[in-house]
Amino acid sequence: MTAELIVHAPIDGWACSLDEVPDEAFAGRMVGDGLALDPTGTTVRAPFDGVVAGVARTGHAVSVRSDLGPEILIHLGLETVGLNGAGFTVHVAAGARVRLGDPLLTLDLDMIAAGARSLISPVLLANEGKVRLLPLDRSVAAGEPIMAVEIAVEIAVAQAKAEGMGGAVLSRTVRARLPHGLHARPASRIAAAARDFDARIRLSLGERSAEATSLTAMMTLGLKDGDDLTLSAEGPQAEQALEALTVLIASGLGEGAAHEASTPAPPMPAAHAAPETGEDGELIFTGVTASPGLTLGRAVRLRQAEIEVPEHGRGVMLEQAALQQALSAVRGRIEASVASGGSHRRAILAAHLAFLDDPGLLATAQEAVEAGRSAGFAWRTATQGGVALFRSLGDARTAERADDLMDLERQVLIELSGEAAPAPMVLGAGSVILADDLLPSQLIALDAVKVAGLCTARGGPTSHVAILAAAMGVPALVAVGAGLEKVDDGALVVLDADGRRLIAHPSAARQARAQSAVAARDRRRAEARALAAEDCRTADGVRIEVFANLGDAAEAAPAVSGGAEGCGLLRTEFLFLERQSAPTEDEQLAQYQAIADALDGRPLVVRTLDAGGDKPLPYLPMPQEENPALGLRGVRTGLHRPDLLLTQLRAICRVRSKGTVAVMLPMIASAAEIRQVRALLDIAASETGASAPLLGVMIETPAAAVTADLLASHIDFVSIGTNDLTQYALAMDRQNAHLAAQLDGLHPAVLRLIAQAAAGAAGTRWVGVCGGLASDPVAAPILIGLGVTELSAAPSMVAEIKAVARAVTLADCRDLAAQALSLDSAEAVRALAEDRLAALLKTPVVGAVA
Repeated sequence: MTAELIVHAPIDGWACSLDEVPDEAFAGRMVGDGLALDPTGTTVRAPFDGVVAGVARTGHAVSVRSDLGPEILIHLGLETVGLNGAGFTVHVAAGARVRLGDPLLTLDLDMIAAGARSLISPVLLANEGKVRLLPLDRSVAAGEPIMAVEIAVEIAVAQAKAEGMGGAVLSRTVRARLPHGLHARPASRIAAAARDFDARIRLSLGERSAEATSLTAMMTLGLKDGDDLTLSAEGPQAEQALEALTVLIASGLGEGAAHEASTPAPPMPAAHAAPETGEDGELIFTGVTASPGLTLGRAVRLRQAEIEVPEHGRGVMLEQAALQQALSAVRGRIEASVASGGSHRRAILAAHLAFLDDPGLLATAQEAVEAGRSAGFAWRTATQGGVALFRSLGDARTAERADDLMDLERQVLIELSGEAAPAPMVLGAGSVILADDLLPSQLIALDAVKVAGLCTARGGPTSHVAILAAAMGVPALVAVGAGLEKVDDGALVVLDADGRRLIAHPSAARQARAQSAVAARDRRRAEARALAAEDCRTADGVRIEVFANLGDAAEAAPAVSGGAEGCGLLRTEFLFLERQSAPTEDEQLAQYQAIADALDGRPLVVRTLDAGGDKPLPYLPMPQEENPALGLRGVRTGLHRPDLLLTQLRAICRVRSKGTVAVMLPMIASAAEIRQVRALLDIAASETGASAPLLGVMIETPAAAVTADLLASHIDFVSIGTNDLTQYALAMDRQNAHLAAQLDGLHPAVLRLIAQAAAGAAGTRWVGVCGGLASDPVAAPILIGLGVTELSAAPSMVAEIKAVARAVTLADCRDLAAQALSLDSAEAVRALAEDRLAALLKTPVVGAVA
């Protein structure tokens, strides 16, 4: 059974066959079947009731989709894309519902005729269906039937259901909480969430709007922190989609949560184009620290040749197929790389994958291919348009996302060239990579073992390359200026990222200082790794347990091999995020059990879901909050949805381990919250036939710190989360880059809260720290002196924290802590701790080479 859609003339003109179109792509039906109109009118109108599926950026083409499914493309003139919009006035936007005869475009035929190859305009079926032409070679008026499209009824029904046409358009306004604007990672989260709903969703900011599935379109809205964004949706799941996206956007889209222990970078200063001259002819460049550290090595210049692409294609069908094949090949390589990388690498490459699926990019490339351009030229046109827009928005962080598009441009063009991808550069040990700029894929391709440092003329401290360098533990300096070209390939360099400098051709004296500092650091780390597996005791025999913070099951075994004595904080959010429904009890059990097995009898502390705030869940709608950091987050979320919390507690109770399995509650502020969770934990234990696990709390609020003595009788242990405790104690948002330098957990106010919490909880099984301070070697002796007996650090820092603890006595630590509490600033505390620890270790712990 079939249905028929009547297509009406969109403009006055002469109707003729596509055979008469002087373009082989259209005449050969490569783009689609239909007819052509030689226009005599100046207004393009809707050919039937439907929705505007797309409007070309340059206004030369528009497509309308019927509720039955067929989509009709109206292409005004030939080679009109090159007019860049001149002669076209657009009256509608993609997503707008139109009725037969509604105006879509107004044409200036004289202007278009002067710049176009021809005014003849194909009217084509762009998707499924069978075209039946009405009589041709005649003059038609706008609104007069010109062809019919037959479509199977079952296809029409399915299409109507999928598009959700005919339903009400719902809208909602949400205030965006995006301290760095809508760049690639948060935009990719919106796009991913939008694709999970049977609805068409748009975002609007003032007069600008974008499809929620298009990264490039969303990122060019220029959305900034605090802007009011309007969401609109239509379709069967419009209401659910709006609810989920409102929660997602209002929460800040997880920005800042993924890098819990890191410090946001300060504003980037202007790059120094010319180096200074130092002793004995040194060239000294100043830049911006992207990843801390110090290294001495040989410069390796990384250059990339421009990829030439032909402008004109070999035919629309061939170029379309070539582009699709190249995109698929690049997607396959990225997906394979995602599977083998760490969490930071996975997040960055996931954003790249989202760009590959971006309908805005794909549509722009498709338009260029249809205009006769080659696949490579079309892809470059699409990506360069996005690059230019990102860099024009006046936001440094968004501008850095242009690098991701340039990376994808290069990868696809290499694939289209038909040549093998360039072989990875062969590096010698201790290579310091110099480049004008680096793309993420270039860094990933390098032999990480031999990369000693990175230095770029351009780039920024929040770029994806900077994030990857920090994850690799490689010192990196960016934005040193064009003068970096003065450094010869193979030159000896000192990269002092701590001191924000690159020194080329260092003097003998500076080489000696750098070698001494690097050797001392390497010796200290080697000694720490050699003893990593041993229990940790202070120099006078006091037992200090050093655990690791884990984010998923893959991190457990490497943490153990690095010396971790257990997991002091398992962040369970990895199970709950990036999905449309909560994980089942069995799904959670499988993950917790895998981690417990990898720990092989070592303690496992599972933090219950810490959602809300900056970690939204689409299936857990929350009321819009003026300040999510002070709202329904942490344990409050669990008590708001006790069904989710009980499921998680049941899964934890079912874990079987030779060691301790414990539950830890985030964001506790009162004993009443503990009692409520304790009741649920008893139910979970009873229902699963297990003994109730240990129950502890995170001390993250000043309220919990000063009442730790009152909480102690209800719990088995405490662990102090210094990141949030610092934020709340100092009343400074830890996602605010302007406050980054002041947000230091060694502030005396924070240390006094830690001291009070440790004293109040001293009767529990242990007092731990699992926040950023636990991974800071300078802070470790102070924390021990304040009464902390367990430190849960980043896995990469476990061995060094153990080494520091072994070098001090409890008396040393208590004396240092007492002095720290009497100082009046975090800077003074750090200076004191660094000097004291350097004396004990007989080598500086941190510091730049002067």
